[in-house]
Amino acid sequence: MNEKLLPALKSFGFTSNEAKAYLSLLQNNPATGYEISGKSGIPRSAIYEILKRLEGTGMVSCVDTNPTRYIPLPPDHFYELLENNFTSNLDTLKESLRNVNTDLEIGDLWNIRGYDGMIDRARSMIKNAKKSLYLSIWKNEFEKLHTVLKDAEKRGVHIVIFSFCEMPKDVGTVFAYNLDSHRLQDVWSSKILLVADRDSALLGGVEMLPTNKVAWTKNSAIVAIALNYIILDLTLFGQRYELEMGPVISEMLQGDIHNLEDLLSEDHEPIIHSTKG
Repeated sequence: MNEKLLPALKSFGFTSNEAKAYLSLLQNNPATGYEISGKSGIPRSAIYEILKRLEGTGMVSCVDTNPTRYIPLPPDHFYELLENNFTSNLDTLKESLRNVNTDLEIGDLWNIRGYDGMIDRARSMIKNAKKSLYLSIWKNEFEKLHTVLKDAEKRGVHIVIFSFCEMPKDVGTVFAYNLDSHRLQDVWSSKILLVADRDSALLGGVEMLPTNKVAWTKNSAIVAIALNYIILDLTLFGQRYELEMGPVISEMLQGDIHNLEDLLSEDHEPIIHSTKG
């Protein structure tokens, strides 16, 4: 019996014996309860109750009555059944949670623990982005997010990517120093900054460990800080290579940058002071 199938079925709420009975029927059918018991290792005292439950969910069907024999739902139909049930249950849960009274502030800072959890949250942000995605990222994490970034660009999402290391050029507008990521790792700690729709941000260090921790937030002030950090990286990149970064940066800035430029162009005396001699 496939070692991956049993835990996979159990993850969808099936008991160990229900999963064993179904998988046994897939390999040997039609079969009587006695035969299923022998092949699966399920006690005969329990097999008929298990088959009754599986028949009630549509996973198995009775085809003979003398003696009673069973056949399994074909794998493709079984997958559709699980998918429909899961989607229906998820929709019900979503609607029910909306009706729960809560004073939770969505702007709070949330800790995302674990490398995989970080990647999952980044994927979710990218999939839900409607207008813009701004990233400071390293090659390894980019590769894991590449597919959803391509999908976002196809939806018309504007994407700007900054990186210190080598970076493919097939998604968005890319500014990268093109440094070898392995050599860079020895002198610089990897991090991720992701701002979606100027509305949410994911930021923190990156280690491929369960203990890795990054922050996710919809707090507007912290989102602005993350966005400005990416803008600073782009500004320094432009200065080093003598590039005009104004058009890229101005569209990233929140508010009306032209009004700020008007204020700065007025005759003001700058303050430059140090308490040190």
